[in-house]
Amino acid sequence: MSLKYGKTVILIMLLLLLVVGAQGLAPGRITVYSIPSGAVVCIDTTYCDITDSTFMVSGNTWHTIDITNKGYLPWSNYIFVTSDHTYRVDAELALNPSVTVLQVSITPGSGTVCLDSNQCHANVGAFGSSGTTQFSGVSPGYHTITVWSPSGYQDYYTTVYVDLAKSTYVNIDLKPLFTPVTTITPVITSATPNTGMVRVYVDRTGSTICIDNTDCRMNVGGTSGTGTGSTLFTKVTANAMHKISVTAEGYKPYSLLVLVREDQINTADVSLQPLTVETNDPTPLPAEPTRIPTKAGLDAAPLLGALVLCGAVFLFRNNDK
Repeated sequence: MSLKYGKTVILIMLLLLLVVGAQGLAPGRITVYSIPSGAVVCIDTTYCDITDSTFMVSGNTWHTIDITNKGYLPWSNYIFVTSDHTYRVDAELALNPSVTVLQVSITPGSGTVCLDSNQCHANVGAFGSSGTTQFSGVSPGYHTITVWSPSGYQDYYTTVYVDLAKSTYVNIDLKPLFTPVTTITPVITSATPNTGMVRVYVDRTGSTICIDNTDCRMNVGGTSGTGTGSTLFTKVTANAMHKISVTAEGYKPYSLLVLVREDQINTADVSLQPLTVETNDPTPLPAEPTRIPTKAGLDAAPLLGALVLCGAVFLFRNNDK
């Protein structure tokens, strides 16, 4: 083989190696999802965006992924990305138990405080003073608080809204349970128990009113709206405490105890409180992130053209010789 043709073969082989090498630098992609979404995700601590998002990254190498969100523990991982492949990352963020807190204080103490009827703290404080207990890592949103009061006091129930990454404080003053004074009277045998009546007024029409969670009246006062509605419960066992429960769409549940006296109309006035959700100012989104420049992102055509042109000049000069 002549020297001229040998140089030509070598030049062609070099061009082929350059083309193969350029193809090997193709980028890869990482798509990041998080629960909850809207978290800040950074690739290699430099290129950041808001989940859910996709990044173009260098291929055939390792990349770090860091996710942060207010009220949640940081999340991080690393992944090897192959050229021309897309990798999906799913991150489920855990609540930070040290920043979202619900603290409940009761007076008098020694009762049991329950959150959502499943997390209960018994013997909170002393009977002669107040007691305080704390629930950590509470999810944001509405929660119910139930207090099983000490002897001589009414049980308590309420709904509270917990903000993410904040401390919420609830102070509860328990009401005494008045036991009716009984006198010794001749025992009269009767097939019918002594009864009284209970008239319940509510400042919201369309409410549902129940006594002892058994006898319920719906749409009291008519359709839902502003105004006063009332209903009368008859033949209620006298000389006993009865629980009145009132609910209405968009309002906090309400309950109270009523002492029913014999042959009397006992009344209860209920004022419902609306469910209000505080909205925080929306957090401004970060500026559009700068995507990772990659070598594969460069246009390979001008480079290859220049190399081919150099090779052609080289061949023509040798041919002239």
